[in-house]
Amino acid sequence: MAVLAKIRQRSALLIGVIALALLAFIIQDLFTRGTFSQSSKDVGSIDGKDISFEDFRVKVSNVEKSGQGITSTEGANRVWDQEVSIALLSAQFEKLGLRVGEKHLIEVLKADPNIGKNPMFLNASRNF
Repeated sequence: MAVLAKIRQRSALLIGVIALALLAFIIQDLFTRGTFSQSSKDVGSIDGKDISFEDFRVKVSNVEKSGQGITSTEGANRVWDQEVSIALLSAQFEKLGLRVGEKHLIEVLKADPNIGKNPMFLNASRNF
């Protein structure tokens, strides 16, 4: 009971300490994440490589346009999964020393009927 009486006597001091702590917390949050600090323009980081918001937004927009009835959340999830796969596979290809030459890439494109036979990709003499 004596402790409660002392707390009641010093209630203004207790309220002041709590208010000061809350104010310090809010100010600290503003400096670390809010308007006073430089906010990051990255969506995330995969294996130490940052993914910029602009690139991510453009890719999600392209997926939404190409997919029929796909929501923005599904598009973002699909693009993020692709980015993770590309980053992890690229790291493994580098580690293994696998590389694709220009000639090999052109041959693969020629063999694809959607690309190799498409008139958009053929010159006047009908060559790829």
